[in-house]
Amino acid sequence: TAVLKKDAFTVTLDLGLGLGRAEMLTCDFSADYVKINADYRS
Repeated sequence: TAVLKKDAFTVTLDLGLGLGRAEMLTCDFSADYVKINADYRS
């Protein structure tokens, strides 16, 4: 979707537990990255 093509976006959840905040950082595993590392076993 268009949102996932952005460099950053905000997700808001209301769990009814009061105020709080968290930040999550992640990375994009491209198709080429997965293809190169698909056979790697630890």
